Amino acid sequence: MRAQQPIKSKVTTTEFSTKFRSKNEVYSFMVNDVAAYLPPKECVTIYYLKDLVSGNKKCKCSQQLTTSI
Repeated sequence: MRAQQPIKSKVTTTEFSTKFRSKNEVYSFMVNDVAAYLPPKECVTIYYLKDLVSGNKKCKCSQQLTTSI
């Protein structure tokens, strides 16, 4: 039996910024929904998280993606 692939959709920066306003919200999204392996919240900046979201930086993710925007 094959596992279902999550549905991916493109999100504009405006849509993303209206949903996630703080560093804590972006960090929680990356760790919980994207399953990204990140350093502790105190060790990353909002600029680093924005670079991850925009694709300018890369990080490791687990193979199981649970949800997408």
